[in-house]
Amino acid sequence: MKSCRVSSVLVACVALTVQSAGQPVDLPDRQTFLRETRESLARSQQVWHRYAYKERRTDLHLNPFGRMGTGDTRVLEVRPSPNPQLTYRRVIERNGAPVSQLELDRQDADYRARISRIERGYANAHDAARREQDELLARRRAQMIIDDVLNTLQFDLVRRERRDGRPAIVVAFSAKPNARPTTREGRIVKAFKGHVWIDEASHEVTYLSGVATDDVSFAGFIAKIYEGTEAIVDRREIEPGVWMPSRVSLKGTVRALFRKAQFDYLIEWFDYRRTP
Repeated sequence: MKSCRVSSVLVACVALTVQSAGQPVDLPDRQTFLRETRESLARSQQVWHRYAYKERRTDLHLNPFGRMGTGDTRVLEVRPSPNPQLTYRRVIERNGAPVSQLELDRQDADYRARISRIERGYANAHDAARREQDELLARRRAQMIIDDVLNTLQFDLVRRERRDGRPAIVVAFSAKPNARPTTREGRIVKAFKGHVWIDEASHEVTYLSGVATDDVSFAGFIAKIYEGTEAIVDRREIEPGVWMPSRVSLKGTVRALFRKAQFDYLIEWFDYRRTP
């Protein structure tokens, strides 16, 4: 779920603000096109939590000798919530085989127990103020990420070309020379440059392609992605007027446990469906 949200934020940020000193004359009116693109992205961002979906990913492992390998390929059923604590990520398939009903029941029981603990925490606060505060903090965090990414990158309208048989406007992005990002997402995008494709008719971001121009540090097991890492983000229309991420691909060099290795990592999101 977090990967999906981050992907949504990154592609939205790329299209939210474009600064161009020399736009080609055959492109649409800059201000009008960007305003309509912002409005389209805002609509999708506002309703993301109303859609459950499935996520397919392959786990990565690096042994003490520096050899990168893949582990289980998992399919998860994700039921999002505006409050990240309430989002349910349920493993339904592992290595192409459905998980057992016993494991599904265990996951459901664990989730119910977690929800119960959260609800008791709210009850101990004697009112709904804590719940509202959590949601407010989440919204502020999301806005902080967007602002940080926008302040980190610079953009240019480049050209028109056809993508998937439809006219699209191509936008180039790169880091501002003196950018000082403060969030993890801002530090990641600072190391990338590339292009984003915006469907001219719907004003939706459909595709993003970037390459790392610097090393990118992470927390966790995978400590660093190196210069030259290629990133791709796909978005698609899941129902009329609603677009969501469908794929993120990372390919390049990674360092973990003080060693380097090549990796080719893919996350896919599919079977979006509106929740009750």
